[in-house]
Amino acid sequence: MRRRSGFTLIEMIVVLGIIAVILSLMLSAFHAGNEAARRIQCMNNLKQIHLALNSYYETHSVLPPGAVASTHPLTEGTAGHRIDWIGSLLPFMEQYGIYQTLNFEVTVEHAANMTAANCRISALACPDSYPRDDPAYAYFLGQPLTPRSIPLPGLTSYVGCHNDVEKTIDVDDHGVFFLNSRVRMADVADGLSQTFFVGEVAAPTASCFLASGRTSLRNTGAAINGVEVEALGELARSTAWQSSAQTPEALESLLKAGTVSIPPGYVGGFGSRHLGNGAIFAFGDGSVRFIRASIEQSVYRRLGNRNDGEEIDDAAY
Repeated sequence: MRRRSGFTLIEMIVVLGIIAVILSLMLSAFHAGNEAARRIQCMNNLKQIHLALNSYYETHSVLPPGAVASTHPLTEGTAGHRIDWIGSLLPFMEQYGIYQTLNFEVTVEHAANMTAANCRISALACPDSYPRDDPAYAYFLGQPLTPRSIPLPGLTSYVGCHNDVEKTIDVDDHGVFFLNSRVRMADVADGLSQTFFVGEVAAPTASCFLASGRTSLRNTGAAINGVEVEALGELARSTAWQSSAQTPEALESLLKAGTVSIPPGYVGGFGSRHLGNGAIFAFGDGSVRFIRASIEQSVYRRLGNRNDGEEIDDAAY
């Protein structure tokens, strides 16, 4: 009698187990590959922004002002905010068409600037700035919304460094972009390779990329992916904040929902959703690096100061 060929139940279970292991390994590799691609895209965005800053500097002999206002300090909610440093940079980012629609004589919120405010610029969008289930994620990356909803403003993942400690944005800050700033490369006395110019945020604010204030400026006062809780004042003692994850992403979610409001002078720090718990920064010399949140805080703060007179060992960051 001929023996029938085929898998036994035990053999089938073993084969399925092997397939499951292989698939899990492939999915892990696929996920890691996607994260690497997103990080590379983010780094490339920052390189493009720095190239635009260099072009601006060659034309004007100064870096663009971080924010423009007739009074100081610059606080959230203050009327009269003018277009920020990103708006000034548009012609050098191959966005001259958007730049031509701007009216620098009126505020960002003025109807004359609404066309530009609703434009999405891919070079300002880090692919990891939104969780994948956020309905704004597709729009932020330039993909159509389904179903179509009210247009969202053009946002930015990238912000200039205005200071080395948490404080209200003013005319005498220690970074390279601040209120009515006109910083020359020679003013970066600590060295371009040891000074942050632009970094990323884990969750962009709800305001368009043209808006001054914490939308386009941050500081190194709080640790990367951290929050300077004392600067939040009453907000830090609210039930909404206490019951949240107490992260920069949680703060932006609460602000977007209107659950809480921040103190007028609060700015905030840098961060990202990239794996490895850190954020990517463009230095003054054009180098773009991933800085981990575990960096010594004193070193991190000095990187946000253009002229503190202290040398920093490259190995420290």
